[in-house]
Amino acid sequence: MALKTFVKISNINNLSDARYCAGMMVDVLGFNIDSSSDTFVSESDFAEITNWVAGVKFAGEFHGASLGDIKSAIKQYQVNYIEIDDLSIVEQVGLLGKPLIIRLAINSEEDLSKLKSNLSYLDELAKIVIIKSSNESLFSQIDAELGYYNGNLRLLKGYGIVKDTNLGNYPGIELEATEEDRPGFKDYGQIMDILELIEED
Repeated sequence: MALKTFVKISNINNLSDARYCAGMMVDVLGFNIDSSSDTFVSESDFAEITNWVAGVKFAGEFHGASLGDIKSAIKQYQVNYIEIDDLSIVEQVGLLGKPLIIRLAINSEEDLSKLKSNLSYLDELAKIVIIKSSNESLFSQIDAELGYYNGNLRLLKGYGIVKDTNLGNYPGIELEATEEDRPGFKDYGQIMDILELIEED
C-alpha cells in the first residue's frame, strides 16, 4: 500500500529501520555520511543496508561537513540525493551532479524573516527543502508563511509532527529514525504511528 504523502526518514543506521520504511513505501531514506558525526554510517554499513532494500531513494546527509568532505564521500556512497544545511555552499554542491535536499532550521524570528528569501534563492538550485524548528511558539507562523509558497521546491515538514498532525500546506514530511534496541529488535514508535496514519486506504 502507498502513502498519502511524500515521506523522508532521516538518520537511518540499521537494517530494521530501512526494511520497515521501504516496506511502508517511504520515498527517501537518509543516511548520515558525515565522518565527523556521532551517528556516522560507514561505507560498508551503508552498502550492507541499502543492498537489502528496493523501491526507495537514498540521501547522504551532511550537516556541517565541508565541501571537500562531501565531494570525497559521494565517490564512495551510492546516493541519489545530497542533503546539506549550509546555504553558503549550495551552488558548489549543486555542481556535483546530484539533486539537492536543503535543511532549513527556523528557530527564531530572524530565521523566519529570512525564510521567504531563502526559498526564493533555492527555488532553481534544490529539489527538496526540509523545514525544521525546535521553537514551538513559531510553528503556526511558519505554517502561515509557507501557505503562500508556490514555487518549484518540494517542502517537507520536519517539526511538530504528532499522530494527529495536520500536514497543512506541506506536500511531505520528514521523520527521524532511532537506534535499535539490539540487532533485529526495534520499537518503531512515532514512525510507525505516523506511517500507519497516512497509509492509503
